[in-house]
Amino acid sequence: MCENGIFNLVQAIVKQAAKDYRAVRHEKESYEKDKLEKFFLSKWFSDLTGLDGEMVLGRLKAGD
Repeated sequence: MCENGIFNLVQAIVKQAAKDYRAVRHEKESYEKDKLEKFFLSKWFSDLTGLDGEMVLGRLKAGD
């Protein structure tokens, strides 16, 4: 897979996770919400994106 393809795949994964999180972020208890928060806070997310997962999750929780 070319480097551009890998970038596009990573971008699609993160966009979908953010979209999914926005859909469940106001739920008090949600398996899906917990799973997505673990994803954003994981080493894999950081390694995959080079982003600070806590910052991304904070922005998602704030409504960005």
